[in-house]
Amino acid sequence: MNAAAGRFPTDSATKKRLAVAAVAAALAAAGAGWWLYWPRPAEPERAADAIAVDADGSLLLTRAQLQAQGLATAPATAATTLPVPGLPAQAAAPLEASVQVAAPYAGVVTRILVDEGATVRSGQPLARIQSREVLAAQSEQARARAEAAAAAQQARRDAALLAEGIIAAARLEQSQARHAAAQSALQQATGALAPLRAAAGGLAGEYELLAPMAGQVLRRNLAPGQAVAALDAAFLIAEPGPMDLNFSAPLRLRAAIAPGAPVRLPDGATARVVAVGADADPSSQSLRVRARIDAAANAHGALTAGQQFSVSLLLPAPDGAVAVPSTALLPAGDGHVLFVAVDEARGLRVRAVAVQVLGGDETASVVSVAAAPHGASVLQDGSTVVTRGTALLKSLLPLR
Repeated sequence: MNAAAGRFPTDSATKKRLAVAAVAAALAAAGAGWWLYWPRPAEPERAADAIAVDADGSLLLTRAQLQAQGLATAPATAATTLPVPGLPAQAAAPLEASVQVAAPYAGVVTRILVDEGATVRSGQPLARIQSREVLAAQSEQARARAEAAAAAQQARRDAALLAEGIIAAARLEQSQARHAAAQSALQQATGALAPLRAAAGGLAGEYELLAPMAGQVLRRNLAPGQAVAALDAAFLIAEPGPMDLNFSAPLRLRAAIAPGAPVRLPDGATARVVAVGADADPSSQSLRVRARIDAAANAHGALTAGQQFSVSLLLPAPDGAVAVPSTALLPAGDGHVLFVAVDEARGLRVRAVAVQVLGGDETASVVSVAAAPHGASVLQDGSTVVTRGTALLKSLLPLR
């Protein structure tokens, strides 16, 4: 064996060791590259940024969390009125400023002189009606007038005879009594024809139905050729401007409704309660309430008699009641819950508060705190309530 062969062994065992060493070196280099360039996993959330409920049942939301969750807040205010919305109402002519004109005698309508919407003056003819009863009343008036004239003449004659000593005083007393009775009969016959006026140039027994007051004709119930009975409603006349509202209110509010209570109309105008029914409607178990809207509020004729709409009755709010945006409320069991926020240096501290909804409308709800013992101090005038993001808070924050 020569020297060169001894320095460079070539046996198979040595070759295997060299190959294994080369593979190990390659794997080590690859591992180093993977460690240097493989993307790192995100760092776990810091404990200071985690949302956690404190022992007192509240949680603190940082400014970043508020922005990330999209929470919005609004102030609560002390409630002065308790709206009761959605009450069905109907406009009507005022009682003391309207009159129902009735036909005093039965007959047949011959002419209509004014129509609905017309403005009439007191004593203006409204319609013409021909009646056999009027013929009889006119005949009775003529007979009573003749008897009254004859009785008056006899009384004067007897007074002269008594002055001459021809007759006794008793006879004069009898003639004076007959005169008084005849005058009373004449007044009664004349009064029966007072509401009407004979139509000039008209048919026999034709009379004119007259307006008893100045105003606007709201309703006409007559038509030419129509047969009417005595005292049938013919026209409804009312003074323009003021309008009554007749609406129904829940029976449970009977003790709270009083004259003067405000009633809000759909256009924002306000009426005032003037009368409250003393009994309940048997079918609906509701109260009949009448309110008045003055002429200034109805100056442009926004309301028409017979018009139907919904109104909101504004009752006095109970002591301690608070008005909050309706979006702040979430149902919770048999009641509702809202979230009160208090500003702190690191963010907002939020607490769930159980409330009882007393009433409200489409924009605001009037609530009282239903949770004891410190709830009243948590929600009050000026408190901040969460109006957006409440569903998320309900999942994070239990109601205690």
